Amino acid sequence: MSFTSRMLIGFLRLSGMKGKLAKGSQKTFEEAVSYNRKHPFIMPGDRKAIYERIDIQTSFGSFPCVRITQPDSRKDHAVLFTWGGGGLLNTWKSQLGIAVKLGRDANVPVYYPIYPLATDHSLLDTMEMIAETYGKLLEDCEADNISVIGVSSGGSQALDLITYINEYRRNLEKPGKVICVSPGCVPITEEERNRMETLEEGDAMVSASFVYSFESISEHWGPYPDWVQHPTAGKYSGLKQIRFYYASNETLAFAVPSFRKIMEEQNVKASFYLQDHMFHAFPVYPVCRESRDAYRDILTYLGNDS
Repeated sequence: MSFTSRMLIGFLRLSGMKGKLAKGSQKTFEEAVSYNRKHPFIMPGDRKAIYERIDIQTSFGSFPCVRITQPDSRKDHAVLFTWGGGGLLNTWKSQLGIAVKLGRDANVPVYYPIYPLATDHSLLDTMEMIAETYGKLLEDCEADNISVIGVSSGGSQALDLITYINEYRRNLEKPGKVICVSPGCVPITEEERNRMETLEEGDAMVSASFVYSFESISEHWGPYPDWVQHPTAGKYSGLKQIRFYYASNETLAFAVPSFRKIMEEQNVKASFYLQDHMFHAFPVYPVCRESRDAYRDILTYLGNDS
């Protein structure tokens, strides 16, 4: 464990972030609504990339997607990037830099959907918007040349996209690769709940309480098929390959054994990058040696053809 990573984890513990995300469903909902009101989407205006707004039409309205390119970005590959924020917080701006860096380093266009959140819409609405965005990518690229990358709750959306296609949009060919960084999941079995609550103590950021709060808030919009909140019960047949990244000590790593099992049962080529003594979503914040190594691994995986 590097000195920098020890310092970062110590800072995260002292910051009280974990406690801030463990206030119960009503308080969490109210704070998310307040946060989102103060952080509306506006088109990026910096010069770090070329930004193009694409309006994604859904059955319940239009939502923006930002296409991020560099002057020399490849035309034959693309990434769909689903950002995280617990499915509740409009944290698009704070994670935009991750998408810009990834697109620059991988030399590909990145599509960055500003998807509806569980404070205002059902999770199936969220998935409809993301699926429609993915359909836009298919207009520009072959499916095998598209990678879907999701971080935290965006990781669960990347997973749910595959099940959504299998359930509702079978006309869409599945992407060549899916990359999930600390995907957010709600446990569905007693065994998963026990694993999550055991791991929670070693996590400096995400509490089991927040996971249960998200479950409660999202259920406000009505019942869902199991896979929507519980990607460990998803339907992934037809997906060629997927790679997971977790801190092995993080709360959400409870899902690793379940994902190993379901991907094997559904004949999906799955691989796992696990790192001890790290923090939630560490590979996309390359500020210490372990994070930089994991980020380079993502770039390598993106570049592999098999």
